[in-house]
Amino acid sequence: MIVPIFIPHQGCPYRCVFCNQNEISGAEREEDQARLESAFNTYLTSRPLEELPVIREAAFYGGTFTALPVYRQEFLLSSVQTWVDQGYIQSLRLSTHPGAVDAGALALLAPYAVKTIELGVQSTDPEVLRQSGRGDTPESLGRSVRLIRNKGYQLGLQLMLGLPGDSEEIFQQSVSDTLQFKPDFVRIYPALVVRGTALHEMYKNGEYVPWSLDRTVNALKRAVKRFEDVGVPIIRLGLHPEPSLLANIVDGPHHPALRSLVESRICFDTLSDLLSRQAVLPKRVIFKVPLRKISNYTGHRKENTLMLKEKFAIKELVFRQTPGLIAPELIV
Repeated sequence: MIVPIFIPHQGCPYRCVFCNQNEISGAEREEDQARLESAFNTYLTSRPLEELPVIREAAFYGGTFTALPVYRQEFLLSSVQTWVDQGYIQSLRLSTHPGAVDAGALALLAPYAVKTIELGVQSTDPEVLRQSGRGDTPESLGRSVRLIRNKGYQLGLQLMLGLPGDSEEIFQQSVSDTLQFKPDFVRIYPALVVRGTALHEMYKNGEYVPWSLDRTVNALKRAVKRFEDVGVPIIRLGLHPEPSLLANIVDGPHHPALRSLVESRICFDTLSDLLSRQAVLPKRVIFKVPLRKISNYTGHRKENTLMLKEKFAIKELVFRQTPGLIAPELIV
């Protein structure tokens, strides 16, 4: 269980072109104490402790935590630590900017049950970072990662594709750079035009064109396979559908099932490869697929089924869920 505590855009000295955290979270007027009480009452005290999931973690979202004033960091951390001491949660996680990580910032966290630190990398390309107002460099990212690792924290890295100046090649290089840091997990988000942001102004002035959904899915398809090949889990693909975020999206490759689209596209490539190896194909083809993965193989709204039948002139295409399978098998 993750207990989310939102601290919208607080602490961050940067104004990234894609960011309007105050509108996204809808919580900008709440005081810290109210945020904490609301989160803990909602997730922890609404039912007996023995009925809660075994692993429980509090997470600070929305702000650059280590750039907050020291007194606020200490108040937030000590308040959550009380719930740790009472056994309600076991650990904390927080998100921050690579430029806001140094020895002093990590020393402040040391007395508390912070287990995981996530860094908003977005891109490792200097020009993309500059055009996006990140105020960061690849060198400062490397220093931050080393500091976090040396202190024994779990490391999460966040990437965003489709920012100003980005391309498929640049994004894949960011993936390569991220893999070199060997993170414990990653999150990947598409760049969206959100009302009230600098990116929105660039969009209105014709200075920025968001990526299409198809372009985004194709780029993510390759990235997902690369992370999976080395065992780095992607714990989120696409932005969390907060109502206030959805209400302010102007343009961009948003889809409520982005991960499903990407996984289906990967499955389509796998099935196409199996069929392409056959010298002659009959009109009826059967695929044995891993259990509970059939929707990925048939595709969003049966898209894969239709495309495969058209591409290979198949009259009937059957999928059979098979326990114990890791990869699909073809029966002709």
